[in-house]
Amino acid sequence: MSLFTWNEKYSVHVEAMDTQHKKLFELIAKLHEAMSAGKGNAEVGEILRGLNEYTTTHFADEEKYMESFGYTGLAEQKKQHQIFIDKITGYEKDLSEKRLGLSIEVLNFLKDWLVNHIQTIDAKYSENFHSHGMK
Repeated sequence: MSLFTWNEKYSVHVEAMDTQHKKLFELIAKLHEAMSAGKGNAEVGEILRGLNEYTTTHFADEEKYMESFGYTGLAEQKKQHQIFIDKITGYEKDLSEKRLGLSIEVLNFLKDWLVNHIQTIDAKYSENFHSHGMK
């Protein structure tokens, strides 16, 4: 069983965004499972690449909706998204330099960032998205 699994307390109550958030949880669970099997360092690169690719799509989707709906928190969202991208890019650089203990640091960062981001930043857009017909 994964250290970190989706449950409804993470829901932003917008189906399309919850579905994408669940995918992010799956990627984190994959890293945890690899670490539990002693393969964290071997698989962290693939997981980081997957996160980089997937979050690019996810962040673009969120920001597109926010912009079209006139969401006032868009600037803060973009700022937080860029912080995440910069951190993942930094981890990819660290990995290329064979930094030790990276998988544990990456797992902790991802777990904390995703939960905090969804529950404090993303949760704020639910009402705005609902008022524009997104359920």
